[in-house]
Amino acid sequence: MLAYRLNDIIRPYLIHHQEMPLRMEQVSKSAKNTYDESAHFGIQRLKSRIVNQISHEFRTPLTSIIGFAEVLKEDVQIDEKQRREYANYIRNEGLRLTKLINDLIGLDALEAGQVDLQIKEYEVQETIRYAITLIAETAQSKFIRIMTILPIEPIVVKFDRDRIIQALYQLLHNAVRFTKPKGLINLTLEMNDNHVVISIRDNGSGIPAKDIPALFKRFGKLYHPGGETQSNGIGLAIVKRIVDQHDGDIAVQSQVGEGSTFTVRIPILV
Repeated sequence: MLAYRLNDIIRPYLIHHQEMPLRMEQVSKSAKNTYDESAHFGIQRLKSRIVNQISHEFRTPLTSIIGFAEVLKEDVQIDEKQRREYANYIRNEGLRLTKLINDLIGLDALEAGQVDLQIKEYEVQETIRYAITLIAETAQSKFIRIMTILPIEPIVVKFDRDRIIQALYQLLHNAVRFTKPKGLINLTLEMNDNHVVISIRDNGSGIPAKDIPALFKRFGKLYHPGGETQSNGIGLAIVKRIVDQHDGDIAVQSQVGEGSTFTVRIPILV
């Protein structure tokens, strides 16, 4: 009787022990499915956010292009000067869309590691001067001066010239864009602790402290005080990736109403 009683007592535990591997497998599958679903929905939310952001970036210039094109299409009595202004506006918005698309493609390639650096010896001063020529016309249209302080003795180091020019152009483009007409941009070059140090300082509207942490993130929206001008958050993300590829770093100091200074440090490769 005692044996039968003990058997009745331990039977549920034996059954539970025998079923444990199956239950653990079921729990594991359930947890995996939950994780997979969470990851899936996380990816979908990220995709939706990116699509929404890209759509917003495209909507504004496309709306302007269509609007001005409709005016030109209609038989509206406008003078030749105004007609040229509308056509120029359409062209500029088209160029802005093209730049946005190219920036997106370029950033994706950099983040995917699909851009190999072409490291060779180049003169830093010559590289800087060339980058300035790319933005000179835009700066002149706003009567903005770009002053440089460069060492007389040539500094020759190893880097990817095209990528560094791309980064410098983007920094100069932002400085010109956010500086008021007749403003001033200062670019300095120096050697410090086995690094090439390039600083670009403007006397524009400056960046609020709360926005600085988002500066180098993709689609980090930046609203500049004193105007409606804003950045799309792609250009500086590209600059950061290029600097990172050169094992360098980039920093920013800014004060609202006084301007910003971006400093790039690239180590000297032996």
